[in-house]
Amino acid sequence: MNEPLRASRRAIRSAAAAALVSLLLTGQASAQSDSVTAEALFQEGRELLRDGKLAAACPKLAESYRLDPATGTLIALAMCHEEQGKIASAWAEYSDAASRAKNEGRTDRFEGSRDKANALKPRLSTLRVDVPDAVAATPSLEIRRDGVALGRATWNAAIPVDGGSYVIEATAPGKQPFRATISVKSELDQASLRVPPLGDSGGAGAAASSAVAASSNNQNSPPPDDGGSKPFGALEWAGIGTAAVGVIGWGVGGYFLATALGEKSDAGCDGNVCDDAGFAKQEDAVKHGNMATIYGIGGTVLVGVGATLYFVGRGSSSEAPKQASVSVRVRTTPGGAMAGLGGTF
Repeated sequence: MNEPLRASRRAIRSAAAAALVSLLLTGQASAQSDSVTAEALFQEGRELLRDGKLAAACPKLAESYRLDPATGTLIALAMCHEEQGKIASAWAEYSDAASRAKNEGRTDRFEGSRDKANALKPRLSTLRVDVPDAVAATPSLEIRRDGVALGRATWNAAIPVDGGSYVIEATAPGKQPFRATISVKSELDQASLRVPPLGDSGGAGAAASSAVAASSNNQNSPPPDDGGSKPFGALEWAGIGTAAVGVIGWGVGGYFLATALGEKSDAGCDGNVCDDAGFAKQEDAVKHGNMATIYGIGGTVLVGVGATLYFVGRGSSSEAPKQASVSVRVRTTPGGAMAGLGGTF
């Protein structure tokens, strides 16, 4: 082998060695930097946790664990989430910490984390996204929770979650998307939401509309009414209008009552002994007091009638809509007031 060729190969090997050393040093520097940052965040997060400043402590501990996944940091993060009421997150973190501590031979950490996880497990809330077989057969169907795709293994399974509101979406090519929001309590809740069949794109259907599902303690509870709530009918509107007039009557009665009390106070009478001006104010007070009584009773009657009409209307869902009209007349007289209710239903 000639000398120029050997020199060329030596140069190549030297360059490769230099590049490798540079890469190793860079990796070590980066790892050292992450470790220092993680330790600083851990120390700060732990102090905030001790002071009860959970909103600031938990993110710092989480970032510290991301940079340097140490078991002690994970336990501190679990404690922070437990204090925040994020039971599912704390349970998962304690369980992971117990597994890590066992592998590390840290019996104290293993037993402590295991006991905490076991204590939290009965308090867990779960969210079940029910996907019937007919819906699951939709080609390329994708279910997302808060924008994160759910694997098919999690469909129809009660998954532990922290308390809060979750957005469930179902999409498939050529189909109308489904979107619903469901609320889950922090503890001991078993919420469920059923994904309905997706309608074809461009067609009308409930699947394309948003829905709000209430939290339920029964995993087999019926799904939310995707067709929307029953619209107000004639009786409901009549009830609302009648009750509104009754409330106005209460307001008028309150005005007369306040006026009567003021006039009685201004009369300055000593028992039944009054001067002419005081006697006149006493009479006005009595008259306005009677008006207050009449309007108060009339308002109560109208509110009661309105409530009755409303609830009767809500219960008659099988009846065809009817046209209704309501008229309420209130007439004042020198001695009081008269109220009347009329209309067709």
